[in-house]
Amino acid sequence: MNTLNPTRGHLLETFGLDLELSHGVDATLIDSSGRRYLDFLSQYGALPFGHNPTEIWNALNRQQSLLTPAMVQPLRATEAEKLADTLARITPHDLGVVTLANTGAEAVEASIKLARARSGRDIILSTKNGFHGKTMGALSATGKSLYQKDFGGPASGFEYIPFGDLKALESKLAECGDDIAAFILSLIHI
Repeated sequence: MNTLNPTRGHLLETFGLDLELSHGVDATLIDSSGRRYLDFLSQYGALPFGHNPTEIWNALNRQQSLLTPAMVQPLRATEAEKLADTLARITPHDLGVVTLANTGAEAVEASIKLARARSGRDIILSTKNGFHGKTMGALSATGKSLYQKDFGGPASGFEYIPFGDLKALESKLAECGDDIAAFILSLIHI
């Protein structure tokens, strides 16, 4: 029995996708029998460098050999500061503040809070069938009730328009543009 997610396990088995993957290299996944699969999904963009990229592992191993502390919450995180400075320097325009996040959903949460705090407005507008993550704010921005209903979502202050419907966007902006803190758009729709 799959205790991680029995429903998902059953679904994968039903569609013959319950492969036991042994390893992955670049854009290739290899199962326990040695069969190779080209990975077009790339974890929805979370693996932009592929599986186990040599450059990343080399950088991680170099960092490990330095024994630099990684979790120093109440103190200065000099390596994180260097990363933030680099990101600000290479990003177009005048980016002056960087917020680091562990996941896309966490980045969406930070964006929602920042948009509401800076604008003083409540509404987060997004599109139907977009996907923004599994935390409550990101889930609320995900305009698909299937993902929200069992968790009490969406939270208040989220509204949706059809993806690609410029007239609906123009109409919503004309109707309540002064109350909209942000418009969040996902280029991958489900």
